[in-house]
Amino acid sequence: MGAHKYIITVESDIPPQILLGQNLGGAIVTKLEQEKLELVSAADLAVKYNLSVDTIRRKLSAINQGTEGKALYNPIQADALLKDRTKRVGRKRAN
Repeated sequence: MGAHKYIITVESDIPPQILLGQNLGGAIVTKLEQEKLELVSAADLAVKYNLSVDTIRRKLSAINQGTEGKALYNPIQADALLKDRTKRVGRKRAN
């Protein structure tokens, strides 16, 4: 019969506390690996957050991992910076 291989996918902000050789539900952990993160473009983020590409590039200039012409961002860091948008409550200020 032989051993079967099962793949478990876990998503988390912090790494899980799983060790090689650990017994999980009757199975022994033999391999741990982290999936490589795909970078996203400013256009993809503009569609997701309903902002202009120029606004995305301006707000995320500190974490740009691409060139000036092709701005690429880590989706986790970009999400953290773009989610914390402060929304104004009430009417606009009269001058």
